Amino acid sequence: MKNHIIKEYKPTLLNDINSGEIVKVKEIMGGRNCRNKLMEIGILEGTPIRVLSNSGGPLIVMVGNSRFALGHGMAQKIAVV
Repeated sequence: MKNHIIKEYKPTLLNDINSGEIVKVKEIMGGRNCRNKLMEIGILEGTPIRVLSNSGGPLIVMVGNSRFALGHGMAQKIAVV
């Protein structure tokens, strides 16, 4: 019997992702209001997100064909892989 190595990715918070990287939402750790706000802009578990800018101010992210600014407090509630 062969041993298979399964690569497991440790989730990272969205605000720790560098500009230019593309990640996938693993979990949203905020409450109902946070989840509803993120859902309104298309950020759900499994959604790919491209970080366009993470340089001190709000994060600029691309979800689908739309760009959004997310504050660091909101970005800290989004775990990604």
